[in-house]
Amino acid sequence: MLKTIFKKCIYFPFLLSINSVLASDIFTEKKLHNSDEYSTEYNIEILAGLPKAPFIIEENGAGLQLDIIREAFASVNHSVNFSHLPLGRSITGFKRFNVDGIATLPEDYQYPGIYISKPYISYQNVAVSLSDKNISIDSIEDLTGKNIIAFQNAKKFIGDDYNASVSLSSDYREIADQSQQIEMLFSRRTEVIILDMNIFAFFVKSNVGGRYNQNFTVHYIFDEREYSAAFKTEQHRDMFDEGIALIKEQGVYQLVLDRYLQ
Repeated sequence: MLKTIFKKCIYFPFLLSINSVLASDIFTEKKLHNSDEYSTEYNIEILAGLPKAPFIIEENGAGLQLDIIREAFASVNHSVNFSHLPLGRSITGFKRFNVDGIATLPEDYQYPGIYISKPYISYQNVAVSLSDKNISIDSIEDLTGKNIIAFQNAKKFIGDDYNASVSLSSDYREIADQSQQIEMLFSRRTEVIILDMNIFAFFVKSNVGGRYNQNFTVHYIFDEREYSAAFKTEQHRDMFDEGIALIKEQGVYQLVLDRYLQ
């Protein structure tokens, strides 16, 4: 059983109560919808990002984020169809394809003619190292001098303090394939990887044994970032907010997280 050591554990909301909901398979089947159970009478078109497990999974159109959105609208008797574009083209696609909403925008985003929901999903970037390396990382500044593999555009998204620290690293690279990041950590070809905690957790859950059976340390040195959805009408925005509140109250939100992360 792979063991994890958490340092500076500011727990990601997705992981806060995962162990508090120990649902049986029967309970899960009762609570979560199957793909053919969603209402088709009222259909909403949502623009989402490109596949990035566990948030969006290409093979079956599932994913943690997509299922949360589906469950939220199902709770108010609506179904959802998704189209996919790079996140950087969300606003352009929103206007061009006349969709009803966008799955992911910063909670403080402002743009004419769109209505931002309450935050419903969070991303938590972390640094991860192998425990037997005894690498001390208690702040962003501690990344200085390390061999690091980060996600693509990490310098752009994380900020100036991060850029200053990694500019002094012994070797720093950014790659698009985040499974390759994790492979390089466990095969000991890098000291530290920088990525979202849930992407890492999903990979560890999906890959057991062999070289992955090594202790690792998760260093919580970055701020959590909350994201909202956006809609063309206030009515859809309000329905979504209502649906998210309902599925959280009913425990369905947590069951979606457990499906991908436990």
